[in-house]
Amino acid sequence: MRLLAVAVLVIALGAAAPGASVADAASPIKATLTDGQNWTGAGAGTGGEILLAQGRKASRGKKKPKRRAMSSSRKSPARKGRTLAPAAESLPWPDNVKALAGSGAVLVVDHHAAGGEPSELISLNPDRDYVPASILKLVTSAVALYSLGPGYRFRTGFYLDRNGDLWIKGYGDPYLVSEELCNVADQLRFSGLTRARDIRVDDSFFEEGVVGDGVTFTRNPYDAYTSAFGVNFNTVSFLIDRKAGMVELNECTPLTPMTRDIAAKSRGEGGGRTRGKRRNSRQRAAGETVLNISESPRAAETNGAEVIRELLVRRGVEMEGGVFVGGQVPSDARLIYEHSSTQTLQDMLTVLLKYSNNYMTNQIFLTMGAEKYGTPGNFEKGRRVVQDFLDLYRLPGLTLVEGSGLSRNNHLTARQMAEVLRVMEPARSIIKSDSDGTVYYKTGTMTNVQTLAGYIERPGRPDEPLSFVILLNGKYEPGTRNRILSALKAHLVDGGNEVETGRG
Repeated sequence: MRLLAVAVLVIALGAAAPGASVADAASPIKATLTDGQNWTGAGAGTGGEILLAQGRKASRGKKKPKRRAMSSSRKSPARKGRTLAPAAESLPWPDNVKALAGSGAVLVVDHHAAGGEPSELISLNPDRDYVPASILKLVTSAVALYSLGPGYRFRTGFYLDRNGDLWIKGYGDPYLVSEELCNVADQLRFSGLTRARDIRVDDSFFEEGVVGDGVTFTRNPYDAYTSAFGVNFNTVSFLIDRKAGMVELNECTPLTPMTRDIAAKSRGEGGGRTRGKRRNSRQRAAGETVLNISESPRAAETNGAEVIRELLVRRGVEMEGGVFVGGQVPSDARLIYEHSSTQTLQDMLTVLLKYSNNYMTNQIFLTMGAEKYGTPGNFEKGRRVVQDFLDLYRLPGLTLVEGSGLSRNNHLTARQMAEVLRVMEPARSIIKSDSDGTVYYKTGTMTNVQTLAGYIERPGRPDEPLSFVILLNGKYEPGTRNRILSALKAHLVDGGNEVETGRG
């Protein structure tokens, strides 16, 4: 049950509203439009993605005359303000890609070409700036591997002071989830803790009130705040039972005062909650709800402390006081337990890239800055670490204001992204792949933004993939980036196999 809760929370941060980075990347999207197929809304997501299906089902009631299948010479009906060339795949190379890309950028680079110099196999608008959306997470991941190292583990300190107060010192752990919280409570009890007065949170590892550009303060989990100490991705989760009403999700996710307050506010706000099916390998339990703590970073930290308090009470620890956020651990306080995350940085990067988790990405971004340039961590220090990485590998600069791609003030070019891919190539296995393992990719989706970047493996050359970047800003039919990738793969690698990718 604990593991299921973790999976739900990771993916919940991807439920995005229009204009926001879509984080749930598990749903396949058919990438190729063939003769006789229409664009249909057979599963539109909040990020504007639409699955391709063959024909439309007639609505109930009065029968409608059947439509003739559309030939490849006719235009598919495009949404208002959007253009679509359904016959693009029938055009010769590279006109097919040009027709699909329009004003967008497409770049494929062979960094293993003969002679040792990179070879650009197709290059459309490679030096024009575009909003990258969530493919920016590839940049942050590459920098994190360089700066922190793949084996880096986040920690959280627990101290007892002379007044009997239990102090929690947060160091930005992005994966302090329910199953780890139960372990924390067990370890504190095993350490001999039987009584404490107040629980106090030292959040000085990050700058107070630090909020990334692009956060829109909604109840949607993708909008979660960063904080030095946060649990369950700074969201609250609970179940709605028809008879019992609001109940806790599991033994490690208790109903805190903050949870009840946010649930009540959410009902009054009339939205923001996510419930029902999740676009991953499982469905969320009936009635399950995940809500972002949108009040403030310190409200999120208060909830984390409330969770720890309740778990300790259930283990027989007498808790006499309340919960307070702010201040620093007294110098004479005694460390009674230091929790080390069960996940390494590399493990976390695999998770955040798979589910396009904004919260995890920016927690890591801020931690990079704090570790290298001192506390408190902030976005400016994180950007300095990114620049150090670019300078080290002699990569061209890019415009980056936060690490997840949530902000529309992030900009990069296809060539800049391709150079980051070159450096990241040895670690490409942390990126999700298609069903046959021939394409490693990361998607990015916002309103009027479709991006895709990664690697295409070549038969017989397992350590020499092609790097590709697709940047589309503006009004394109959903799935255009995938059709471009299919065309690239068909011409450059394997003669036409369809490529499927998810969303993110």
